[in-house]
Amino acid sequence: MKGLPKLVLVVVSLCISLPTHAGLFKISINDLGGLTPSQSSIFDDAIAYWESYLIGVQSSFDHSLIIEASGAPIDGTGGVLGNAGPSSITQLSDSTYVYANKGRMRFDTADLNNMENNGTLFDVIVHEMAHVIGFGILWTTDFFIAGSQSNYVNGTGRYTGEYALEIYRREFVEDATFIPVELGGGEGTANSHWDEPWPGGSSDLMTGYLGPYPITLSDTTVASFADIGYLTTVTHAVDGAATVWLFLLSFGLVLRKKPLRTSARLLQSV
Repeated sequence: MKGLPKLVLVVVSLCISLPTHAGLFKISINDLGGLTPSQSSIFDDAIAYWESYLIGVQSSFDHSLIIEASGAPIDGTGGVLGNAGPSSITQLSDSTYVYANKGRMRFDTADLNNMENNGTLFDVIVHEMAHVIGFGILWTTDFFIAGSQSNYVNGTGRYTGEYALEIYRREFVEDATFIPVELGGGEGTANSHWDEPWPGGSSDLMTGYLGPYPITLSDTTVASFADIGYLTTVTHAVDGAATVWLFLLSFGLVLRKKPLRTSARLLQSV
């Protein structure tokens, strides 16, 4: 692909108060090598992106997620781009939610330079980081609130998480009883992305396929993180507790239409 626009970054600072009894959320990267300095900096941009939408956790305790990032040979150019997912999960002592506290993101060194040069690396990293946080992975009965109904039952294609479904009704389908989930594409795509297409559009960041341009991030996608225990900018009103500064980032996102050949799964649980 030639002539793709370069990544455009606009930073706006915003002061916001978290709800009472909320904990802060922080992501950090442990660079294991195989990434150039410019590629490592894109991981930092992706952290800032998600921390601008996920402003805390539904717990009085702070929570941090450490992601091991690396470039490594996988299968050569144009095959599997990489794999990503939580590698360790935990339950905060005052919460019924399970959170990822460690994760891994590994990308094929044969594809890294090409993705960086054609403007897709940021988008792929942001997408995969969402899976490490828990999108599409911590949805089911194994990880949802103890003793409660899950957000999603594998194989049904019907996501019913409370927060995301309410926002989906406001944003797209007023009388919806579920959000459609992808059942095609095989392991790593099925049961862990919004359907392609869905009322939120094929361009949404968390469908199972890249593209078309421009990439969008729906409020429904953001709200789904509230269903797995996060405070988000679209689901939780501010009511005077801890005040934090957020740096909201607006990116020019460029993706091409192709399967996202990565693995989104729980790599290991403890």
